[in-house]
Amino acid sequence: MKKRLIIGFLGLFIFLMVGCSSTKSSEVNILATSDLHGFMPYELSSYIQGEKSKHKNTIVVDAGDFIDRGTPGSTMDKYCFDRDCDDDRNHKYVEFPFAKEIKEIGYDTVVLGNHEFLFNSKAQLDDIVSDFKKQNIDILSANTHKKNGDNYLKPYKMKKVSTPDGDVKIGILGLTVKEVGQRYQTLKNGTVKPLGDGLKELDDFNGSLYMSDLVEEAKKWVPVMKKENPDIILAVVHSGEKEKGDKKPENRIQELAQEVNGIDAIVAGHTHKDFDQHNYKNKSGETVIVTQPGKYGEAISKINFQLEKNNNKWDIVEKSSKVTYFEKSQEDKNFDMLFRKLVNTTLYFEKNPKDKSYKNLSLSKLTPFKWDKAYVFDTNTSPETIYKTICYKWKDIKKTESEDMVQMIFMNNKKVVCQLYGYEQLLWADFNFDKSEFKNGFVTIYPNINDKFEVTLDKVWSFMKLKHIK
Repeated sequence: MKKRLIIGFLGLFIFLMVGCSSTKSSEVNILATSDLHGFMPYELSSYIQGEKSKHKNTIVVDAGDFIDRGTPGSTMDKYCFDRDCDDDRNHKYVEFPFAKEIKEIGYDTVVLGNHEFLFNSKAQLDDIVSDFKKQNIDILSANTHKKNGDNYLKPYKMKKVSTPDGDVKIGILGLTVKEVGQRYQTLKNGTVKPLGDGLKELDDFNGSLYMSDLVEEAKKWVPVMKKENPDIILAVVHSGEKEKGDKKPENRIQELAQEVNGIDAIVAGHTHKDFDQHNYKNKSGETVIVTQPGKYGEAISKINFQLEKNNNKWDIVEKSSKVTYFEKSQEDKNFDMLFRKLVNTTLYFEKNPKDKSYKNLSLSKLTPFKWDKAYVFDTNTSPETIYKTICYKWKDIKKTESEDMVQMIFMNNKKVVCQLYGYEQLLWADFNFDKSEFKNGFVTIYPNINDKFEVTLDKVWSFMKLKHIK
């Protein structure tokens, strides 16, 4: 009898222990960029896609200043060129290519930075917002307001991430530096005095929008968000940490972290700094982690939340952030050198029109790197054909979709050493070949054998026209 009782108690003990140890756990990852300024390096896009493939419970956000020309000859370069050709910035709709590109990569949410205002008129910004919405990407800014005081954009969004043990709800709050277009006067004592009303005074907005204090808006919206019972609240902010000696009031991250209860993590931007993790304590004594991913897609922050489910609610048991850096490939460095050489050669011939060397210019003299073969692909040649021609899959090659684009791939020892791709006018070099030269969709050029070009200069746009000499 005693033996049975002992066995019974032992069984009950094991049952209780197993029951107590069956707490459900999961994790959520947030990838964050900032200050891309039109750049989307292959290393960054492939990293994001790889992370999302490995970890389905991953979301991707950007903290603003995504607009600018980016890589010379790129779709963003062309977008800025086409849009700004009109005199006096007359409104002409031009599709914002970055919205579609980052949707394909896997972004979920972006936040307005100051450059989104400074590089646009109100109508152009409206078009960009519309293009993001077409791609089902949320664009946020809690402290950007219409003239009547209404929010110009959604202040926050709730994003559900599926895990094997149930959805995790993430509240994302978007905030933008208030001092958009703000002018300052430096006083004799070294302090700065704001002049005017910043965004309200920008000519291309005509007082249609204004900015409010980002910390005060966070104090307003975080309690509103908490009513929707998010498991995590993330602030994605186009503002940086205030550093010693800062005289302008643009960088408010410390105040945001310390004065606003309820925020679990912050993605910072604007200052182009990068760091893994800085910890702050809010008024409730809770730790708020801050990370910043630098600029131009040279790095990305990854925030990891470890979660446990108790009483049907997820609790954060651990959180951390880390920055991953991407080294620029040698192929991209070669492109940078080639582009500078094309620009400098064009400027030289403009200043020295009597120099007749451009009548018979060798491509090998324009290329500041070693190559033994170059392929020039015809318009609309598919990536599959290009990979087959160069004999391996290299990066994420896009086809040229118009006659004013070039697709030239330089090889050395059967490896790609440079890709000259994009809109020729913006690359300062318009390469022209007779259609009869294309065999199976491409022309093959060998240094010092068939790499001669006759050069003329475009008088209007100042770029070289290079006609291949057969």
